[in-house]
Amino acid sequence: MSHCTSIENFRFSVLPNNVSGGVSIPLTLSPTPTILASLTLRFDCDFDFTLLTATVGWLAVTDGTDLERTNVLFKIWRGAPLTGCLVFSANDSGDSDSDSGKVTSLTHVDTGLKSLRGLAYFLTAELPDAGSAARVIGPITFTATEFER
Repeated sequence: MSHCTSIENFRFSVLPNNVSGGVSIPLTLSPTPTILASLTLRFDCDFDFTLLTATVGWLAVTDGTDLERTNVLFKIWRGAPLTGCLVFSANDSGDSDSDSGKVTSLTHVDTGLKSLRGLAYFLTAELPDAGSAARVIGPITFTATEFER
């Protein structure tokens, strides 16, 4: 079976200086997410799916506690964080000693959106464990590609 698919729309969000050390964004404790990037797609016709990708550089930080492992929960929302639709989430972890610098990459395909004419997507991160600390240090790259069949 063969399908012809075309790219209808592409959006991206990157930091002005999209390198490690380009920013220092402290992450907040769940359930309050830190917004890292957002994208808005505006459509003129029906589409089949949106491919979402993100890459985030972050650092596990020692805050004086005995907690060695820091977990970071990354989420992609369709619509505003907390009130919109959570379409993807993934947890990554790092040690504040030996494995403190991390780069997390995410990929998701959002489907079943034919009736919508515009979408806002948000990339967020939060700390699910009390007593942990982390900050985003860059790069931050967030892309959305709309495909029509």
